[in-house]
Amino acid sequence: MPSGPIAHISFLVHDLDKAVDDWSKILSVLDPKQLEKRIVRYDETDGGGDKMSWATFVSDHGVEIQLMQPDPDTKLGQRLAKKGEHIHHICITTPDLPASLDAMRAKGVDVIGGINHDPEMPWQKWGWVGATTAHGVLIEVAAPYESHDDGKWHPAGAKVAEPAE
Repeated sequence: MPSGPIAHISFLVHDLDKAVDDWSKILSVLDPKQLEKRIVRYDETDGGGDKMSWATFVSDHGVEIQLMQPDPDTKLGQRLAKKGEHIHHICITTPDLPASLDAMRAKGVDVIGGINHDPEMPWQKWGWVGATTAHGVLIEVAAPYESHDDGKWHPAGAKVAEPAE
């Protein structure tokens, strides 16, 4: 699990394998601990209505790096084609997602839509703070998660059988 409430920074990329290779080189110098654990990777998944493949470098000591390659025929794919590769969002976790979104709405923060979830991970829920309020970048507000040696995300505090060696 990331060490703080800022969980990951997510980038839209054209070629996931190339991005993983490039970020592996960067992190090998700047944050080699992120290369010690298995990358969390989901191929051909549905992220709130956008089909994509994505990979996240795991960090127990700081902010994780997430890379997303959307299907070209999705809204994210169209955004990538128009804007090129860029930071898509910063994820901040909260233990009470509904209350946090409601509190931000009450303060006049531009909370976009409701609570989303991934069909492959129904426990993982998130909402969005609009880029206008966050001054240029989307903020994903998500339930806490953690990574295990199986290369998948799990609810924070979940007991998961580790793969046999």
